[in-house]
Amino acid sequence: MIDFIYPYSYIAIWLGIIIGIAFTTVCVGIFSAVFFAICISLGMFRIMPLFNFINRILRGVIPEEIAKVQENINESFKMIGNTDLKERYIFMWHPHGLFPTSLYFHTVSSFTDSPKAVKESKTVAFSSLQWLPFTNEIFNELNIIPSEYYAMKDALKEGSISLSPGGMREGLYEDTVILLRRRGIFKMALETGTPLVPIITKGQEQLSKFIDLPKCIQDYLEPFDACFSIPTLKTISRFLGILRYPLKDKIYSIIGEPIAVEKINEPSEEDIAKLRTTYIEALEAMYKKEIGRELYVF
Repeated sequence: MIDFIYPYSYIAIWLGIIIGIAFTTVCVGIFSAVFFAICISLGMFRIMPLFNFINRILRGVIPEEIAKVQENINESFKMIGNTDLKERYIFMWHPHGLFPTSLYFHTVSSFTDSPKAVKESKTVAFSSLQWLPFTNEIFNELNIIPSEYYAMKDALKEGSISLSPGGMREGLYEDTVILLRRRGIFKMALETGTPLVPIITKGQEQLSKFIDLPKCIQDYLEPFDACFSIPTLKTISRFLGILRYPLKDKIYSIIGEPIAVEKINEPSEEDIAKLRTTYIEALEAMYKKEIGRELYVF
């Protein structure tokens, strides 16, 4: 009996060692991940000093190339229309697209010649991004706030905000904005008496093409107001091409006329619906004038 068990005892020992090493590795990995996540959330580890250091290195080593990229972006993304803006506004950017490129270039970066009121507005980003490492630090550095009601409302006490209210799913359709299911932003405008300014981006679709996925995937994500987007190789090529040349067809963000909003401390659902209807009508007229096509709203 001993002779029979003996060879297998070595197998059992080595199997135990392998399982022990694997278990220890998993435990150490989980512990390390949790430890670093806690440290990051507490602000003990920061990433912006590294980014700033890399930025200084690049600008010192290849200053002409960096300047060329900035020039290409400035030539590719333009803002026109009502640029004489001197008050506090809620800038509403349409459509969202695969990624709201124009919104971020004109508000977060210093690469474009956007109006001062737009450049100084706080940019609203998807709130769930806060769960990613270092996101809060990056948000603070770039003057970005999460898409949370009271964070946005507090920001309006200091100045303007910029957002794309349609969300990711607008990227699934052409000539379409998602507004009928939105109420919070219109309620906020009424509570603060902040004018709404529509901004329509023309030509951004050249950077918003993505691979068609099975409809069931997008339908599954619809209740979460999200979609799964994989950019096409042509889209990636065009975007990366800005590193060398400006876009052949410029992308224009057209600023509309401010829509006055009367301040109501406790707006009713009727007040919210009325303002939303007024905004949609103004946006549809502006889209027909500037783009030359009908706008679909849902």
